[in-house]
Amino acid sequence: MELQEAKQAVLEATKKLVASQLVARTWGNISCRVGNNQFLITPSGKSYDQLTEDQLVLVSQDDLSYTGSLKPSSEKGIHALVYRTHPKVNCVIHTHQEMASLVSLISKDFNIPDDWSELLGETIPTSPYGMPGTKALMKHVGSILKSYTGPAVLMANHGALCFGSSPQEAFSIAEALEEVCKEQAYHLSPLLSSLEGEIQTTILARRDGEEVTYTTNASPLLQAMGKQIMKSKKECNYILLLTSQEILEVSKRGKTLHAYLDDFAQIAGPSVHIYQQNRIGSLHLKHRDAMLIEGVGALCMGSSESEALAVATLVQKNSKAALLRLSCAQVKPLPYLDTHLMRYVYKRKYAKLACASTKSEM
Repeated sequence: MELQEAKQAVLEATKKLVASQLVARTWGNISCRVGNNQFLITPSGKSYDQLTEDQLVLVSQDDLSYTGSLKPSSEKGIHALVYRTHPKVNCVIHTHQEMASLVSLISKDFNIPDDWSELLGETIPTSPYGMPGTKALMKHVGSILKSYTGPAVLMANHGALCFGSSPQEAFSIAEALEEVCKEQAYHLSPLLSSLEGEIQTTILARRDGEEVTYTTNASPLLQAMGKQIMKSKKECNYILLLTSQEILEVSKRGKTLHAYLDDFAQIAGPSVHIYQQNRIGSLHLKHRDAMLIEGVGALCMGSSESEALAVATLVQKNSKAALLRLSCAQVKPLPYLDTHLMRYVYKRKYAKLACASTKSEM
C-alpha cells in the first residue's frame, strides 16, 4: 500500500473492530504494510475511537525503527515477523477478543470445522505463553510463523493474531475465529455455555471533587462498601456493580479469582478477592481495582467511568476463564510474579498514556 492508503485503511479497521467489540480501548493493535520494508501501526496507549492519521506510526520491518514522538505498539515486533514471513500479507490485526483469548488458555492447536476451513485453514496453532511486549513472546510466535501458512495464531493467555491480504480479509478472519472459538469453548465447558445471559453494570458511586454520590437504591451493604472503597482508594472516582451469571457462579467457588489472562492482571489486578456477604471485614484492595461479593456481583473501580468499565470487561472475561478451568485441567493461572510485574508496568506506563489520551479528548 501507499502511505496515505494505509493510513485510511488502519483508521477504518480500528473503527470497525471497536464497533464489532473485537477490540476495546487500547487493547490490541492494527497495522498495514507500506511498500516493501515498512508498515503503519497504531500507537501505544491511544484510544481507538479517537485515533487520528497523525498518531499512526511508520515502522521499519528490518530493525523496528520509527520516526515521530509517539511510540508504536509494543507488539510491533510480532507484526514485523508476520510481514517478513508472509509476503502476501498486507494487514495484521492483534486482538484480545474474548472467546479466542479463552481458547488460547488450552495451549494447544485445535482443528477447524469444515464449514470454516476455507477461510481459517484446517487448524489454528497456539504459541506458548510469554509476557506481552517481550522477546519471549516474539520468539514463540516467530517459531510458529516459520512453518505455518494459515491466517491466524492464538497466543496463550493473551489473545489472537489475524492477518490477510487486505484489512477486510483480516477482519473477516478475526470474526470467523471468534465464532469458531466460541463453539470450541462451549464444547469444552457445558457449564460456561449454560451461563450465557445478560450482563448488567450500574454505577454504585462516583466522586466529583470532594463530594461522593452513592446510588440511592443500593443495598446498605453495597453503600457501606462503596464508602470504604472511596475512603481507602483516593485515585478511585467511579465504582461500578457488575452482575452476570458467570460472576455469580465464580463468587460461589472460592476466595480468590486468579489472573488467567494478562490484560486482567494488568488492568484489574494480579488477582481479586472474593468476599462473603456476612464476612466482609477489611478490604484488601492494594494493587487491585476489583472485588467479588458472593451472590451479589463484582465491584469494579476506576479513575473514570471508562476505566471502571474496562475493569468490568476484564473481570467478566477472566471469570469465564476460571469457569473454563473447571472442565479443562490444562488451564492454569498466570505465574504469580508475572502478574505483579505486568500490573506494575501497566500502572506506571500504559495507565498514564491512557489517562493523557482521555484528558486530551476533554
